[in-house]
Amino acid sequence: MKRLLDRAWRLGGASLLVLTLATVAAPKPAYAFFDSAAIVGAISTLQGAMNSVITTAQKVLNSTLGLINGSLGDGFTQLSNYMKAQVGAQEQIADANNMVQAELARDVRAAQQRDNHATNRQDCLNLEGGQAAVVAARNGAAVATALDSGKDKRTQAGKGTPSWEGAGQGAQANNNRHFTLYCSDAEADAGVCSLASADQQNADQDATSLLTPPAYQDQASIDRANDYVTTLIQPVAPAALRGSALTSVDGQSALPGRRAYNAAISLAHHVGDDIIGWHANTVTLSAAQKAEAVREGYTNTSVGSESEATELEINRKYSGTDWQADLQAMPSDKSVLVQIALLDAQRNWIAWQQFKLDQTRALMEANRLATSAEQRLRAVSPLPVPTTTLP
Repeated sequence: MKRLLDRAWRLGGASLLVLTLATVAAPKPAYAFFDSAAIVGAISTLQGAMNSVITTAQKVLNSTLGLINGSLGDGFTQLSNYMKAQVGAQEQIADANNMVQAELARDVRAAQQRDNHATNRQDCLNLEGGQAAVVAARNGAAVATALDSGKDKRTQAGKGTPSWEGAGQGAQANNNRHFTLYCSDAEADAGVCSLASADQQNADQDATSLLTPPAYQDQASIDRANDYVTTLIQPVAPAALRGSALTSVDGQSALPGRRAYNAAISLAHHVGDDIIGWHANTVTLSAAQKAEAVREGYTNTSVGSESEATELEINRKYSGTDWQADLQAMPSDKSVLVQIALLDAQRNWIAWQQFKLDQTRALMEANRLATSAEQRLRAVSPLPVPTTTLP
């Protein structure tokens, strides 16, 4: 019986029920030592206890699961709220960052626009220096033109010039000019003139009179340069062909050669007068150029020449600390590019002046070639003049 109960316990309620029914339905054996009702009661009691335990366990389990579900639900809800808040916070952070980046980009762009449209200090100084050089060039060209006009008349031995009266008069006029302004020791000892000051003695023969001064500061400096050019190119003009010397056959034959001579001398004088125009004090220097002149030790910076203005403008950019400091402090690429463009414009201007000088040199070479060809032609023996017979 005990084994049956154990087996019923292991098989569970259904098996127990079948066993109970089978037991109840089976006929009682004659050798039964106990009453089956007691067994059924015990099994029922046991089943009730088991059901009570299971019910209690189920209640506890259901309660625990309910508490767990409630706690998990609250936790998931809280986590969901945290996630929502985190997403919102991230959105706010992203929005704030985007706004900061947009404002930064706007400020950077505004600074770039400001730098690109702001005029640099050196831009104004470069413009002033360029204007000074251009004005000096115009005024220097006017000086050269005036000198050319006077010398051309002298070369052609026009009326009122020394050689109008003859070559002797022209030579004496040149000597008188020299004795008055440039008398040397030997000439003073000979008693032909009074000794000139140290800077004036033979100055009409010194190339420094023409080329050394960056700007001729007074009339005496201009006279020395002009007299040097005259001594170098044409100290005395040939006598004029006039009167019977002009109307004679020999005079008429000499006229083409004299005109060629006059043209060549005019070209030579033009080159010298152009150099004088470059050094003539024809313009007021800019403030930056004056400052550079002081740094270089110039004693007179009130006025300048085309040569001086150009040289000072180049020197202040090559060795001047102001231009270098401004160049280093320029805020944008545009400022530096503007400086490069201005330097290129200055180089173009200097190249243009060089081009004009090269044209003059080419003309001089052409004259030299023509003179050489003419000299070769004259080596041929004179030919008889052909005679023609009218039909």
